[in-house]
Amino acid sequence: HATEMIARFLRRYPRIEINVMLGNSDGTLARVLALEADVAILAHVVDDPRVHTVPFSNHEVVVFVHRDHPWNGRESVGIGELAGQPLILRERGSTTRRAFEAATQTAGVRITPLLEIGSREGVWKAVERGLGIGVVADFEFVEHRNLKTVRIADAIVRTEYRLACLMERRNSPKIRAFIDTVIASEPASAP
Repeated sequence: HATEMIARFLRRYPRIEINVMLGNSDGTLARVLALEADVAILAHVVDDPRVHTVPFSNHEVVVFVHRDHPWNGRESVGIGELAGQPLILRERGSTTRRAFEAATQTAGVRITPLLEIGSREGVWKAVERGLGIGVVADFEFVEHRNLKTVRIADAIVRTEYRLACLMERRNSPKIRAFIDTVIASEPASAP
């Protein structure tokens, strides 16, 4: 999302300098609160009166497997089938992980991660090596001949992406311009 947003913004405001910092939603929000970042892209709703958020998009969370995994070739699995599976999850603080764990807890499915990895790329590489089942938002999945996504059929597992800034800074001309540019050219949800 970030590169698409930045491209749109720079087409309209080519003289504004932009620096990008990467991290999970918790770390990104901390940067906004510490005045280290003007705007954040968060993948969850923030219940903090200091923070102003605007919805940007919604995405389904899917699992993905190596081509040698028994689930390769299946379009979907039931959430109960994830119990006892070797799961490769992002670190705590990842919104994808938060959404996935909330759904399994609601369904009464007990999961235990085999590995916790601090990046999408790390999860992707671990699954590529056949170590287990990865979990990502559907738009984050990178097509690969050895990997296949599988939908979770009987549970709603979604992430909601939002633009966030400090409430007191939401009307700053630069922040307002960024949010308005991005929201004006993007639908509020994705398929």
